[in-house]
Amino acid sequence: MFGNVNVDLFYFFNHNFQNPIFDAVMPIVTHFGGFKVLIVVLIAIIAYAHLKDKKTLKRITMFALFAFLCSDVVTAILKHLIMEPRPFVTLDNVRLLIVETDPLSFPSGHTTSTVSFVTFFVLNMKELAKKHYKIIDAVLILFAVTIPFSRMYVGVHYPGDVLAGAVIGILGAWLVNRYRTRVRA
Repeated sequence: MFGNVNVDLFYFFNHNFQNPIFDAVMPIVTHFGGFKVLIVVLIAIIAYAHLKDKKTLKRITMFALFAFLCSDVVTAILKHLIMEPRPFVTLDNVRLLIVETDPLSFPSGHTTSTVSFVTFFVLNMKELAKKHYKIIDAVLILFAVTIPFSRMYVGVHYPGDVLAGAVIGILGAWLVNRYRTRVRA
């Protein structure tokens, strides 16, 4: 979608960081940013908050779930409208480290899911964890950087895919957060 720069950057991330540790870890890590994993995490947080009567956590997580779903719907629609093939479908010499059955690449759903999830919680962490919110924010941001990197490293996304997924995730989380005070929860 972005031409030669996108391809050159893809090869940079897919080849230049190659090492035995990343080859072992990134194929596992990349799946933690997927829709199914993160939806289970969000539902588990909501269930925990409900059981422990943590109203603020429950309310914020419900809005995070809404932002997450909205962002992922936008990504799914764009994927099927744009129909950009994955790098391993169109390029030679791709280091493909996972099995990927979905042939559509743009935008990255894993990145959208992860960035939406992280952005919403970072925007609200000070309210949730008054003492340790900076540490939690740092861990969440590291997660939000690792997943897009892993998607390129394992050979399933171009940099433009993850950039677009990140923008969608940030905008989705920001918009829901911006207007959540207008909704009585």
